[in-house]
Amino acid sequence: MANKVLVAYASKYGATQEIAELIGNALKKEGVAYDLVPLKKVKKLDDYRAAVIGTAIYIGQWYKPTTKFVQKNQDKLAAMPVYIFSTGPSGKGDPEELLKGWKYPVGLTGTLDTIKPKEMVVFGGHLNEKKMSGMEKWVVKRVGGDFGDYRDWEMINKWAIKVAAAIKK
Repeated sequence: MANKVLVAYASKYGATQEIAELIGNALKKEGVAYDLVPLKKVKKLDDYRAAVIGTAIYIGQWYKPTTKFVQKNQDKLAAMPVYIFSTGPSGKGDPEELLKGWKYPVGLTGTLDTIKPKEMVVFGGHLNEKKMSGMEKWVVKRVGGDFGDYRDWEMINKWAIKVAAAIKK
């Protein structure tokens, strides 16, 4: 049986990667071995007993590498415990409320029904205006987003500890 947990992420500007790093560190502190890998670099899943997959949300959709990854690997992911986090809502308040309960693109319903993630959560995002193009800034303003860092590190750490406990069972 594979011994490690895959912590994989798709991040355009690095905010989702930072969350994945924190999750990996929390797993390590809880005695869970893991590999931290960008989704685009994951070659095979056979070496893992579970997966934590993180994605940024852009314009109400998962970042494309995540969508491609879960579709391509749905059968192997269905054979292991999978935990998915997304990050992107910017603004004060509960991230899921900001997204009106939305957690994933409707087009992935069948794929996620196959995978049956143990849990899917949404964390607040970080929109760094200095890293964004003019078009991206325009879209953020148009949809009423706020620039800034809305990640709740304590909530993320608690979730990661909960995931570690579930994986160790």
